[in-house]
Amino acid sequence: MERENKEKILEIIKAIEDKNSEMKDFVSKLSILSRNDMLKDITRDIINNNSFIQALLETKDQIISREKKEKLSIDYTIDGYINKIQKNPHKKIIYLREYLELFRDLISEKDKDVILNSLKDERNEEELKKRMLFLANTFELKL
Repeated sequence: MERENKEKILEIIKAIEDKNSEMKDFVSKLSILSRNDMLKDITRDIINNNSFIQALLETKDQIISREKKEKLSIDYTIDGYINKIQKNPHKKIIYLREYLELFRDLISEKDKDVILNSLKDERNEEELKKRMLFLANTFELKL
């Protein structure tokens, strides 16, 4: 009887160790935003969802100028695509095509294909972000 209890306890411990191993693998595969990115997201959510701040932004004395709003909007859009790529790297080309679609009236389809080929091979996300921002500034993207 005592031997059966020991074996059952060992089986339970083994099952717990297996579950811990699975959980460790799952957590290690999660993409976690940097502290600055999380703070940016929190700040954007506060500004976008707070009616008092929204009312302040709509006054005659604007807190943020139009140029800054547009630049922030482009940065926010690019950050969104970078985050999507980080979460699903296997869909990188789809997200880059989606980004290039923002330039539909500014860039021809052939040029988009060439740009896509140059962007898809970029491994460094900061460099990719810089290139996407350069593209937006070069073609004066308006959102």
